[in-house]
Amino acid sequence: MVNSSKQKQYYYWVDNTKCIACILVVLGHFWMSMVVSGISKENVIYDFTIQSIYTFHVPLFFVCSGFLYQKTNRVHTIKSWSKNVLYKLLNLGVPYFTFTLITFLMKAVFSNSVNNQNGNIIRTLFISPIAPYWFLYALFFLFLVTPCTKTKKQAEVLLAVAFALKIANIVLNVNNVSMPSIIKYILGMLIWFAIGIFLAFDEIKLTSKIYKVIMVISAVCAFAICIFCYRTPKTNEPIKFIVGLLFVTAIIIASYNFQNDKLNNFCNKFSKYFMPIYVMHTIFAAGIRIVLLKLGITNIFIHTVLGLTLSFAVPIIIYKIAIKLPFIMFFISPKEAIKSKKTNHTAENSYGK
Repeated sequence: MVNSSKQKQYYYWVDNTKCIACILVVLGHFWMSMVVSGISKENVIYDFTIQSIYTFHVPLFFVCSGFLYQKTNRVHTIKSWSKNVLYKLLNLGVPYFTFTLITFLMKAVFSNSVNNQNGNIIRTLFISPIAPYWFLYALFFLFLVTPCTKTKKQAEVLLAVAFALKIANIVLNVNNVSMPSIIKYILGMLIWFAIGIFLAFDEIKLTSKIYKVIMVISAVCAFAICIFCYRTPKTNEPIKFIVGLLFVTAIIIASYNFQNDKLNNFCNKFSKYFMPIYVMHTIFAAGIRIVLLKLGITNIFIHTVLGLTLSFAVPIIIYKIAIKLPFIMFFISPKEAIKSKKTNHTAENSYGK
């Protein structure tokens, strides 16, 4: 049994994988917004890059979430399930609602300058989440429907069920069958979450020679498919899934095998900024783009340097400020805010003794 005890072991490969995913998410969203706004032109390099990374960057987050869920939780009873659901509702729901509303308000104020217009606010919050916040929405529902597995056999069964649901999702999408977002995300994303849960039982085997061979073959095949079909993943669901699976396989094995102290320390320190960067990068990238366009500045180099710098730097700065202000931190990461408040309370009590 994997999670019979909550060990203090730290999984650096998870941070390394999330670091790759976080950077690719920001780069993907930024480049796409540049093309949609007309600042940059769509070309072969853009199509190849976007259609490649969009098959696997967010799935990497789901794999890591599934792995940590299995490793650090014991969700086997109704009581533990309900406690976990409430915990996830707080930690995922607060930033989801906060930054969805902020984005919605920004689009309303700058409606003539944004790439995508607002829909109905109730529908946006509860039925059709907007990018990039759909990840938090989908992740909550995966926690809602997925218990931890007690044995490797159960993990294998979950993986098989998730694979079957993914195939069903592909068939429905190919036939243009309309589905509620909740169903679409569960059918489409459970496979990545289940892969993470399965890895919690077999991660140590990732160091074997056969897995290193699989890593190389997966990477070569993924790039080959993307080179010959770089436009295809956008419209062909089976190819999109295959490419995503190959890239996820290669990156997970590489993250596990190619670790060193410098890389681990960097990704570990950077890991606390994943959430603020994820929920805020589009806000500041869009903000600076709107300002520059209002000033008549269309130079791609200026937009790229300022846009990417603010996408990473401002969320990190806000996080550093919020660490000292739990009220603000609560809207970014409720877990960190509560932890900070408890630490301060303990320190005050110790000082008073």
